[in-house]
Amino acid sequence: MNKIEISDTLLFKFFLGETTNDETDRIAAWLDANPEEHQKYMNEVHEKFIISIMTEPDSVPEADTNLWYRITHSRPVRQTMGIAASLLLVIGGSYLFFSSEMDRLAGTRTSIEAPAGQHINIALGDGTTVKLNSKSRITYPALFTGKERRVRLEGEAMFEVAHDASQPFVVETYACDVEVCGTRFNVTADKDVQEFSAALFEGSVAVRNKMNDEEILMEPNTIVHLKNGHLHLSDLENQDNYLWTDGIISFSGDDFGQIINKLRKYFGVSIEIQREELPEIKYKRLKVRTSEGVDHILRILQRSSDFTYEYNELDNKIIIR
Repeated sequence: MNKIEISDTLLFKFFLGETTNDETDRIAAWLDANPEEHQKYMNEVHEKFIISIMTEPDSVPEADTNLWYRITHSRPVRQTMGIAASLLLVIGGSYLFFSSEMDRLAGTRTSIEAPAGQHINIALGDGTTVKLNSKSRITYPALFTGKERRVRLEGEAMFEVAHDASQPFVVETYACDVEVCGTRFNVTADKDVQEFSAALFEGSVAVRNKMNDEEILMEPNTIVHLKNGHLHLSDLENQDNYLWTDGIISFSGDDFGQIINKLRKYFGVSIEIQREELPEIKYKRLKVRTSEGVDHILRILQRSSDFTYEYNELDNKIIIR
């Protein structure tokens, strides 16, 4: 009798419920030939399959582009339900392993915080990309299951959400939830200073106020602010505040106090002002690369404003006089 060989790619197709009857029979015969050893190997491939949802195409054994696309663009709940019958019929308890592993990963949450003075890029398992601003934190599950894709944000982030109308994407914050299907938008949620805003660039989003259940449906190039417990919608006239995604901080139109607050927030530095009146800023438009650092930005401001400062890098403290 000829030895039956099964590739990882064929098993991946089987987990997706896309094998033909002949291929399914072939896998069943392969399992029957050596149940203990082949069952163990199949469990190992299950783990690879689950991990592959969150990794790069190069990590998929014998990867082909179409198979990778189907894996990464299939909702885990559909995968589980779609392959349940064939798994139960052919490999019995192996489905229980797969289902419990999916549940375990769905319950595993990852929390990432961007370092002070930097922003980081994050790729979620559903294809959504997130740019997380300085000192901001995002928490999300290893796998999105259920009726929605929910993440929690503390701080500021720019989202480009992979479209899936059947599983909306929800950004949860201390004050409001932002729900989308697929779009590009920015959310700022700072509980310490009671600041919330959502700016929409593409698509549509719904912003829900947790305090009174009011809801606003946004259109592109609009922004929602939370003021005195209520949501306020207005046109997005200046997009310079979102240049942080390109490593640029904008002070256009800001007075000295607003600039100092931005420096405190972005670089995580303590700034003490030891003077009665704030200096005037003569720059109408000022944009600086964040990689230059807070010391460089203050030196630029000194060119048009009358102030001095001391920067103690060891204590991460600045005194302005």
